Amino acid sequence: MKKKENKRSVFRIIKNTLFVLILVTLVAVIVTTIITRINGETPSLFGYSMFRVSTGSMAPELQVGDVILIQDTDPMTLKAGDIITYDGKEGDFAGRIVTHRVVKAPYKDGKETYILTKGDANSLNDPKVNVKDVRGKLVVKVDILKGLYNFFITPWGLLTIIALVILAFFNEIVIFVKSLFGIGYEPEPEESVEEIIERYQRENAEKQAEKEEEEK
Repeated sequence: MKKKENKRSVFRIIKNTLFVLILVTLVAVIVTTIITRINGETPSLFGYSMFRVSTGSMAPELQVGDVILIQDTDPMTLKAGDIITYDGKEGDFAGRIVTHRVVKAPYKDGKETYILTKGDANSLNDPKVNVKDVRGKLVVKVDILKGLYNFFITPWGLLTIIALVILAFFNEIVIFVKSLFGIGYEPEPEESVEEIIERYQRENAEKQAEKEEEEK
């Protein structure tokens, strides 16, 4: 019986720890996302950022709805053929985040350094890109996340995430809320000296009985 109780206790501790970790992670992600969005930036973690392709300018390499992972990169190491993401500053690209292929490696033009890019499906090169505006280089297209990303960025998707977390950790959430507001809390009564001695003798007797049972 005690072994079963110990297993349940260990499972409960693991589950509670997992709940706290997920809760802290979700809060951190939400706060970070809100702050970066307010500042007009894209959330980044350990130098990696995730973007969703919104046009067909890079077809067939990248299709509308594809999710791509971009890594911070020294723009001076870029070469023709690399696919990069940058902040558009001129013409139709002004104010947009663009992911196109490098067609000319970094070169000097006066005091500034630029690169030339072009969408695979476009007939003309983009306006020259200052290396200061480069966000990073394409690492991989994450096909497995395409459907999930497109779903979870919707209001229904966010509600689904919240519902799944609540269902998975319903008991822990109830306990957490009760402890937070002191609901149902009753202070444990203090033991008298006689009760402490009695409990101590009872525990010793139980241990002795278990020991004798194991020796049989």
